[in-house]
Amino acid sequence: MKIVGQPLMLLAAALVASPVLAMFEKGSPVKQLTPSNFDRVLSMGLQPTFVAFYAPWCGHCKNLETKYEQAARRTAGVAQFYAVNCDEDSNRALCGRFNVQGFPTIKVFTEKRTKRGSRKSVDYQGERTARAMGRFARSALPNLSKKLNSDGLEAFVTGTKTPKAVLLTEREKRSDLWKGISAQFANQVDFAHISRPGRALLERMGIVKLPAIVGYSKAEEPEHFEVYDEEIKHQPLAKFVKRISSGKTKTAGGTRKDVASAKVEVKEVVGQEDLERLCIDEDNRSEIPVVCIFGVMALEPGFQESRDEHAQALEVLQSVASNQRMRSRYAERDPADDRSSTADKDEGGDEDEERRSKNALEPPFRVLWANALGEAGKQLCTILGLSDDLPAVVAVSPRKKAAAPYVGSFDSADVLEWAEACYRGHGMRRIASELRIGARPRAHDEL
Repeated sequence: MKIVGQPLMLLAAALVASPVLAMFEKGSPVKQLTPSNFDRVLSMGLQPTFVAFYAPWCGHCKNLETKYEQAARRTAGVAQFYAVNCDEDSNRALCGRFNVQGFPTIKVFTEKRTKRGSRKSVDYQGERTARAMGRFARSALPNLSKKLNSDGLEAFVTGTKTPKAVLLTEREKRSDLWKGISAQFANQVDFAHISRPGRALLERMGIVKLPAIVGYSKAEEPEHFEVYDEEIKHQPLAKFVKRISSGKTKTAGGTRKDVASAKVEVKEVVGQEDLERLCIDEDNRSEIPVVCIFGVMALEPGFQESRDEHAQALEVLQSVASNQRMRSRYAERDPADDRSSTADKDEGGDEDEERRSKNALEPPFRVLWANALGEAGKQLCTILGLSDDLPAVVAVSPRKKAAAPYVGSFDSADVLEWAEACYRGHGMRRIASELRIGARPRAHDEL
């Protein structure tokens, strides 16, 4: 009996000590929390943080395990998923701290704070499916990225000594990925975004494609920055932001170019040849801008006063051309601004990469000028119904054969805002007659 009983006792002991009841084991995307690491982990970022309080003998907990792990994988970069084993003696005080009375209990910690400074939590009451938990995680994402315009970038970078990360994009809405990264490193890096950045800003930063992400390690050196050059996915982007937060940048980081080098030339239209080449080239439709902005102003080269007034007006038009928000000719999904899950697999990766490589930025409108004292300017005023109050500005859409005159003060900011609205089709009306003008010798050729 002793010989038979001893193996049976050993087997029973082995079964009791076996990990058959263990949950969220090594390699799981769900990490275990204990009293020794709980507060430290919760203070590391502000992403929505799920914590499942469970007991391994609980049947409902075992049913939750797979779905909870799936939710963790699907929301990588957006939310954090953890678990606490309340059956462990060392964890029971932690479970009592959060008034856990049944298993499993899922609490979601948000970016909001209690009076004591710890993160507030809410009981998750939704469906216990991966899809439902992922949807809740995205809805709970805080928007910690500050919205800037192109002119506000330097003030943002130099405003505090904290490292900065800035997203330049064509889209207005922020993606889950950018919100998630902003929340993950909220205590280490300040985040901002610029929607449709100005052409001058992009050119002096050497950026030719959007979306682009720029990192600043040192606020006192805004002229030194690093442009993120890897695939826009959570893991490589997190490594980039972490390096920025530590003050380390690649030696090949960008350097801001002189603003003067970014000034855009505003070309003169003196005849039909110029008009077709610069605005309405039907033989090469891919080069036709969406909108042409014409500034009609008087220039008498023989008079200094006229030259000075013309130079001032031309400077306004140059400012409009330089600060327009660049767009891509190719409509594509923007990885940094897509609302889809960051964990979804890319489909047609090679095709997407090819299209992304073509996603060069182009100005949405071209700014030109014509002399009101010449035939080109006179005919433009007649065809487009412009007033005699100079300088006059008009937007023309060569593709839609529509136009809109500008009404307001001749101020670069006001004209730019109006031009952006014309680009979106606001106020544009069909042109009654064909846009054709006569020719005359160029004014500067006569001098």
